[in-house]
Amino acid sequence: MSSRAGTVAITAAVHAALFLSLWLFAIVVYAVAVEQHAQPTWVAVDLALIALGIAFVYTRRDVLGFGALGDGKAWKLVASAAVAVVAVLACQLVVTDWNQVALDESNYLMTLREERIIRDGLLPFNISWLVPMIGGAWNFIPVDDMAAIKAINFGAFVVTAFGLILLLVRLRVPLWLALASPVFLLGSYLGVYGASNRLVLDPANYALFVLMFHTLLRREHWPYFAIILLVDALNAEKAVYFIPVFVMVTLLHAGPPWKKRDLVAILKLAALCLGPTLLYFFVLSRYLEASRLEANLCFENLHVMSFTSLGGRMTDNVRSNGMQMLWFPFGPFTLYALLGFGMYAERWMKPIALLVIPIFIQALIACDTARMLAYAFIVYVPFGYLYLARAFTELPRAVAIPLFGAAILLVIVEHFLFPAAQTFGWTIAAPNMLKMWISTIELVLVGGILFTHLTFYRASVHGPHART
Repeated sequence: MSSRAGTVAITAAVHAALFLSLWLFAIVVYAVAVEQHAQPTWVAVDLALIALGIAFVYTRRDVLGFGALGDGKAWKLVASAAVAVVAVLACQLVVTDWNQVALDESNYLMTLREERIIRDGLLPFNISWLVPMIGGAWNFIPVDDMAAIKAINFGAFVVTAFGLILLLVRLRVPLWLALASPVFLLGSYLGVYGASNRLVLDPANYALFVLMFHTLLRREHWPYFAIILLVDALNAEKAVYFIPVFVMVTLLHAGPPWKKRDLVAILKLAALCLGPTLLYFFVLSRYLEASRLEANLCFENLHVMSFTSLGGRMTDNVRSNGMQMLWFPFGPFTLYALLGFGMYAERWMKPIALLVIPIFIQALIACDTARMLAYAFIVYVPFGYLYLARAFTELPRAVAIPLFGAAILLVIVEHFLFPAAQTFGWTIAAPNMLKMWISTIELVLVGGILFTHLTFYRASVHGPHART
């Protein structure tokens, strides 16, 4: 093995040990704290595996990276992991799991219980086999069957939140701001939907999407992108979202202007990084030739996806959708993301925004719109944080801290007050009036942040030394 290949292998192993240890720890937490019937023997085995993983990371910490954390990196990693675990646990304790076993879930459970890829099953559900196999044939966690999928998903949400914190820090977001990102992540259709139906397999994709974003930051990390993309392909066809994004990112890292030799080099690199996943999908398509395709079209979503309301006729399967769900699934992060994309994102990063195209296309061909749009977090939250980081560092601290604290509190109240009331049996007097007040506060708060920053405190390019 060459020294370069050896370095890639060791670095990949160390980072895999870090994220898998956190994932397994979160699974144990869920099994003990939520399911409350964890198998003691497997709890002990998993805790031993976690200890081995942490020991391996510590001994090879020289290749761990995350230098953007600065001094005290180990404690900052622990703090970030703790925030992720607490945030996801709080979300799933507050939001009731209605545990629906519908079309998607029944097919995932079939794969889990039969412990095989269902060759004559239903596409695209039988493509998603990695999580069901971990919960079934390869189970090494303290719970079984449906509880296993729920625990695996809980761990994946924790890894998503943890990876997002680290991603934002690497994008030069101050740690104190990044630590609040799980609140914005979970206070959305992603967090609420994931907590209310814990049998879908999307959380693993969320985690892998964050990790793929990490690998796009530096060219020397692109071999790890190839590994993670292939792993994600084992869990869902949605891995294909990142294929055109990767090609665009490589193009922007190389130029423009692009010369012929640059394009040839990019094609070779793309073949190396994307080839294994494309080959896997080709082999899988041949293996699943006997499968049937499930299609449930929701083209009427176009009527509410359009910026201009034309009053098109809505069928029952999309009647509850609206502009807010389709464009603001993360609340005001659509506004923040547009500002971050336009003013602060580096050019190589902008192709990430293209991920909303296949996400919105899926909202037209699958009627579980909230679940489809939850994937947009990988665009909205990082780009939105680019703006928020600049805004809250340019605002005076006496203004920034109260505004940021109010923004966090507002998200918690908006998304978790009413689910908590339902879960714990609280009585809320005049709930509609309360919702009106919450909406008023949001309009004033978000408008105040944007107006105050962009009008008075944004570092302007039109100062005395600006070019004319």
